[in-house]
Amino acid sequence: MRASLERKTTISSALSGVVTGAGLAALAYSTALLIFNDIGVQWALLSLVTVLLASRLDIGVPRLANGLALGDVLVFIAMLLFGAHPAVTLAGADAAINSLQHKERRRVILYNTALKSLAAYCASAIATLIFGDLTRLTDMFSLGLAAATIAAIHFAFNSGVASLIESLRRGRSFAAIWKESLLWAAISYVGGALMTSIIVKLIAIISFYAFILSVPIAAIMYFTYRVYLDRVETSNHPAEQIADLHLRTIEALAIAIDAKDEVTHDHVHRVQIYATGLARLFGLSELEIEALKAGALLHDVGKLAVPDYILNKPGKLTPAEFEKMKVHTTVGAEILERVGFPYPVVPVVRHHHERWDGRGYPDSLRGDEIPITARILTIADSFESMREDRQYRKAMTRDEAIATLKEGSGMVFDPNIVRAFLDHLEEFEAEIRERRVEPQIEAFRRKPGDDRRLQPISGPVAYEKIRSAHREVLTLYNIAQTIGTSLDLRDTFAVFSARLLDIVSYTTCVLYLVRQDATEVEAAHVAGRHSERFRSKRISSGTGISGWVVANSHPMHNCNPMVDFDAMSLDPGEPYSAVTVVPLVKDGEALGALALYSTELEAYTPDHLRLMEAVAKLLSDAVANAVHHERTETSALTDLLTGLPNARALRYRFEEEADRARRHRDSFSLLLMDLDGFKAVNDKLGHQAGDQVLKQLVGVMLAQIRSMDFLGRYAGDEFVVILQAGAEEAREAALRLQKAIDKHDFGFNGSRLTIGISIGCASFGTDGDSLDELLLAADRAMYSDKARRKGLPGPSRHLTSNDSSQRRAV
Repeated sequence: MRASLERKTTISSALSGVVTGAGLAALAYSTALLIFNDIGVQWALLSLVTVLLASRLDIGVPRLANGLALGDVLVFIAMLLFGAHPAVTLAGADAAINSLQHKERRRVILYNTALKSLAAYCASAIATLIFGDLTRLTDMFSLGLAAATIAAIHFAFNSGVASLIESLRRGRSFAAIWKESLLWAAISYVGGALMTSIIVKLIAIISFYAFILSVPIAAIMYFTYRVYLDRVETSNHPAEQIADLHLRTIEALAIAIDAKDEVTHDHVHRVQIYATGLARLFGLSELEIEALKAGALLHDVGKLAVPDYILNKPGKLTPAEFEKMKVHTTVGAEILERVGFPYPVVPVVRHHHERWDGRGYPDSLRGDEIPITARILTIADSFESMREDRQYRKAMTRDEAIATLKEGSGMVFDPNIVRAFLDHLEEFEAEIRERRVEPQIEAFRRKPGDDRRLQPISGPVAYEKIRSAHREVLTLYNIAQTIGTSLDLRDTFAVFSARLLDIVSYTTCVLYLVRQDATEVEAAHVAGRHSERFRSKRISSGTGISGWVVANSHPMHNCNPMVDFDAMSLDPGEPYSAVTVVPLVKDGEALGALALYSTELEAYTPDHLRLMEAVAKLLSDAVANAVHHERTETSALTDLLTGLPNARALRYRFEEEADRARRHRDSFSLLLMDLDGFKAVNDKLGHQAGDQVLKQLVGVMLAQIRSMDFLGRYAGDEFVVILQAGAEEAREAALRLQKAIDKHDFGFNGSRLTIGISIGCASFGTDGDSLDELLLAADRAMYSDKARRKGLPGPSRHLTSNDSSQRRAV
């Protein structure tokens, strides 16, 4: 096989050499004839335009390297105006200059120059045989036919030689390569032939110097064609993006399945190379090849339904376990049926464990009853699996795997496919090396005294980390779910600490919380051994390990646990050897710390610290919510009528926002709102009506502000909004509130009440730094707004009953 590959490489190199030699000879011959004859100013002008302008423009089909360049059009023009030899010389010069722009110009310049020169020579020679002297053609029909012939020969020669050389190098079909990479470049040659005939006719009608006019014409045609092709490219782009996303999704899923099955992540890519290579050898259709590409990636998707302990069992499976393993073929097929692939992937996945002798599963198909795509995948997957280490065996050598394939030929595997696979194995392996997805042979070693269990050369089993990652995700999800369903910190911590033990070991887990005076931290909640000894113990802020962590909002890792115990004057009951403490911080405010103490571990690892920092973020939210909830309950911060926070809650919230704004050098705004005409509602309809109006009013206001903003009842018919926004955005919010309330009809016992609201705005840092200062500034602005609103013309605010005669101004 290696000899065959070397022979093909030698032939392709020889062909390149022949083309280079013949092309350079044609160029030299044409240049010599041109020099010994009168070159002429006209040809020189055409050459100058080609070198300076045309060689930099091409009108090729996007993403095709062999489209027609504008320089080629001028070469065709030179053939029709001056004959073969000037055109060949011009083609060679144009190709050489273009090659100088190539990053590997030293390697390609001779070949490209020779190929273009030889293509021009052949095109002019054949066209001359057909039409005679090309320079004597005058009528438009003859010019167009000759230009089309020249373009067709030029294209056929260029694309044919390139495809032939590539097919020899890659061992693929000449026709396939020519069709997929070069055929559609012919579109640009049609435009080039049309452009050539038009320009030559224009020169014939006027004079050669009308050629100057042809340059803008060519440029217009070039840009028109370019715009059209760009539009085609743009229209195709979304579809290509979707297809690319589809493929990436398949690959991502396949890699995830590989991790679950504890095989290397490149396993499916190697299977894909083997399978698609065999498919091309057997002449399968493009749809079947695409099905194999997807099937090679997704053939084990059904293993999602197989428990991990079966997938990764070190020993032989029991009959019951093997029956469970078999379901992955049918489950995979059922999953992929719902995807609706445009090619037949499902049979590949369902039948890739059928055997040639009919003893496979799930349907016990025999011989040619098995789809050829599934037979191909069976061999590709089996060979690749033999070459990888698994938990239940070591990888086979290459020779052992080949021997196993031969042994199973005619029983397990299709003998024809086995033969083709082995004949082209070196080619497939060369492609694998090129893509750098080689199997990592001997990636595992056996433990001494254990002939079955495989372990990595160093450290724990590599894919144990993946399983640990799954456990991490599940644990963190459960913790987040627990924290999000309760405001009782005692119950939350009890569940949290139990979940945490699944991923981080500890003897005692302590939740320290900052006391209200902020001078001490207290062991508020404790789990694990000796919890009674720790509970309610206090550490001065900044002292001990936990006190320092709270004061500095920075974790401490693997210090001496006795530093904390001494700071608390605590006898732990037994010697502790390791501790890790992480701060609990919410919006820059230190809430406390989470500490793990261990008597078993010599030290916590950096991975433990990472997990601790992750759960600390979740716990910080729970602590912040619980503390806020406790404060609200104990301080009676809610207005009983409206359900809004009251004036005391306003002061708490203001201090929180002020602290946040000072830390982040930010600002926020306060809106003070007073109802217009509300006293008349109470006087005329009673306080029950007034209460109903206030409740309706709260609903209207809440609908106009964000959930993150604060709305509280300050006193009577006055309300306050705290907005995390600047003055401009606050004024917009005020106008929005006024419009909504002006338009709203407030009803009570059949009466419709229309009231208004005056609003004043103040900004933290601009109008004051304390709540009283901002309220005073907002109060002044609110009364100015009230005066302004009274003076504005508009619909009167009034209350009405069902009887229009009972209207009364409010």
